[in-house]
Amino acid sequence: MAGLQLQGIALTSSVLCCRTADYFEVWSNHLQSLINFGFCFKFFPPPTVFLCPGLLKGVYQSEHLFESDHQSGAWCKDPLQASDKIYYMPWTPYRTDTLTEYSSKDDFIAGRPTTTYKLPHRVDGTGFVVYDGALFFNKERTRNIVKFDLRTRIKSGEAIIANANYHDTSPYRWGGKSDIDLAVDENGLWVIYATEQNNGKIVISQLNPYTLRIEGTWDTAYDKRSASNAFMICGILYVVKSVYEDDDNEATGNKIDYIYNTDQSKDSMVDVPFPNSYQYIAAVDYNPRDNLLYVWNNYHVPYCNTYDGCSDINTCRIFFLIS
Repeated sequence: MAGLQLQGIALTSSVLCCRTADYFEVWSNHLQSLINFGFCFKFFPPPTVFLCPGLLKGVYQSEHLFESDHQSGAWCKDPLQASDKIYYMPWTPYRTDTLTEYSSKDDFIAGRPTTTYKLPHRVDGTGFVVYDGALFFNKERTRNIVKFDLRTRIKSGEAIIANANYHDTSPYRWGGKSDIDLAVDENGLWVIYATEQNNGKIVISQLNPYTLRIEGTWDTAYDKRSASNAFMICGILYVVKSVYEDDDNEATGNKIDYIYNTDQSKDSMVDVPFPNSYQYIAAVDYNPRDNLLYVWNNYHVPYCNTYDGCSDINTCRIFFLIS
C-alpha cells in the first residue's frame, strides 16, 4: 500500500502544478506506473478538459499546402497529447500498413518524418485516428477496430463493431473501403458506420478508448453511401455532401447537409457550405484541441487561410455559434 500512496501523492502533485494541456500526459504516465507496480483496477478515462465551442455554422475556405503522391489518405494530431506531432497515412487498397509520424508542422511540410510504425494488420479506409497515444483503425476485410499503442509499438486491443457493414458494403461516396470511420471530439472516441438493420443508413457508436466497449449507439436517417464524409463535434454528427470530379453535374453542391445530436437523439437538415477545391474528399477529421478540421482532398493536403491573425497547418478554420 505504501507504493500506492506514494504514487497517489506524486500524481496529485503533478496534476496540481502542470498546465491543463499536459494533464493527459501526466495522467497516462502515472496510470502506467500503477499498472507496472502490479495494481489491477477498472479503467476510467481522464476527465474532459475541452469546452464545447457550440454548434458549427461555417467552415473557412482553405488554401493548398502540398500535394501527396496518393489520391486518398488521412492525417491528424492526437488531441490528448500536448505536442505538435502529426500522424499521416496515405491509403492504397490492400497495401496500407504503415503510419508515419512527424514531430512538427515544419517537418511535415518538408517531408522529414520522425519515425514510422509498421502495423500488425492492413487498414481499410481512411478512418483512422490517434487518441491518447494509441492508433485506432479498421482492420482490413473485417468489422473490427484495432488499437495499436504507439509507445510500445504493439497491438493492445481489438473489438468487433457488431452488425457493421464493412469492406465496401457501405462506404462513403468515394469508396475506398471507407465503411467504418473513427472520429474524436470533446466527448471522446466515436465510430461512424452503417448496418443492414438500419437499411444502410449511418449509425453512430461511442467507443471507450480504454476498454473498447461500446457505451452508446444511435441510428440516423442518412444513407451512408450518399455521404462524402462525416465527423463529430461535441457529440453531434456532421455529414458532408460534396461534388466529385467525375460527377455528371454539380447539383448536390458542397456542404454539410445533415446533423444528428446524440444528446437529444434528434436530427435535422442543414445547409453549411463546405470548401471543396479539388473535388475528391477522402477524409475529414475534427480535433477538439484546436477546433480545426483535417481534410484529404484529391492528392492535396490544404492549408488554412489566416483568420483572426493566426495561420495554422490544419485544413479548415471552423466558425461556431455558441449555444
